Amino acid sequence: MTDPAAPSGDLYDLVKLSLLGSELTYAISLMRELGRRKQLASDEDNAAALQMPLQAVEFQRIIERNPGLAEVFEGQNEDAELQFKAFDHVKERSDDHERSLAMARKHARESVRDFRDEVGGFDAVDAASDEGVKHVQIVHFNDQADKGYREQEWLVYAVTVDPSVDRVNVIFRGSRTPADWAANKDFNGVELPNPVKALQQFASDASLPSEVCIHKGFWGYLNRNQGSELGVLEKVKSVLDEHPTYSLFVTGHSLGGALASLFAVSAACRDDFPKPVRCVTHAQPLVGDGRLLESVQTLEKSGHLLLLRTRNVEDGVPAVPAFSTKPNFTYTHIGLELKLYEETRSKNVKLSASEKKVKNFLLNSKALVKLFVIKSGQEKQKKAHSLREHLIRLVKYEKDAKAALGKDWEDAYSKGTVIL
Repeated sequence: MTDPAAPSGDLYDLVKLSLLGSELTYAISLMRELGRRKQLASDEDNAAALQMPLQAVEFQRIIERNPGLAEVFEGQNEDAELQFKAFDHVKERSDDHERSLAMARKHARESVRDFRDEVGGFDAVDAASDEGVKHVQIVHFNDQADKGYREQEWLVYAVTVDPSVDRVNVIFRGSRTPADWAANKDFNGVELPNPVKALQQFASDASLPSEVCIHKGFWGYLNRNQGSELGVLEKVKSVLDEHPTYSLFVTGHSLGGALASLFAVSAACRDDFPKPVRCVTHAQPLVGDGRLLESVQTLEKSGHLLLLRTRNVEDGVPAVPAFSTKPNFTYTHIGLELKLYEETRSKNVKLSASEKKVKNFLLNSKALVKLFVIKSGQEKQKKAHSLREHLIRLVKYEKDAKAALGKDWEDAYSKGTVIL
């Protein structure tokens, strides 16, 4: 299957930029709370932090005018250092757009080289994806105005528009609030009608299972306001309606990755969303059973959905939850997996397709006990789960990552042994 609507730049660039986008959702939610509390440097900054749409370059200006934000971010988020690398990168990309094309290319190369040096001096970032980038707009940020950063009762996500690649992006934030953790802990499955059968093309396909099991907490959190103007699908559809020629890209980290993958599946199962829906997640936990995997593979092979997960091999979160007791099933991942290793190996990157295996139960159970019962290697786990460590490895092993992924989605699926 070809992907003629694929945005410019290779898949490696998209994975790298999705890491930065995932990080920015944490930072923006903090900045917005400070704006509501009138704790930024000026009334102008307090107002600008809450306005929508918000230009990425204006976001950067607020950071520059409020140097004390560094201390706030440092105290609230493990990846504060990466946030500011992302801010600087966004600013450089926005500045490039104001210059001539020739100058844009020069400064894009410089900004990427600087960014490379900041994350460890690796010779591993290609400037191609940064050339001629237009202003990115944050058009919706889903948080509650009357709730603090740690008190949000809804899932937190951002919707952005990138005219440089004609794309709407949806970015889900990871766990920060009691409501987030309640969704994580509600790990038993819920049996639902197979969403793939909602597509006219597969409505009468007898080879597909009639039902699938999905993580109850994640599914309920994602669909809490479904059918209302507050629903995630409804909000994103309204943005897509304003940009009818744009593609849809979804990303997120940890809990945000789980929500992103389920949102991508839901969007791919609607005839009124653009196809293919592309999704890249990072360090996400498991979301469903083998029947969901089988159904997602149908979406992938038919060109409705393209899904890639990244994980650091030492991170235990992508191996949980191990199983559901009511109903009883073993969780199974969906999509392609890009596994990143820390130690020097002949190859530090491995791409594979998700599979339903008998050993999944034992592997998942082992990770569950290690992560939550023994609580061994907590600092190592924290590092492996962080977005910063994902980015460092992706950049450090760029050659291996590009060889594993190939130049585009079709190439990646071919290398991952799922032929589209």
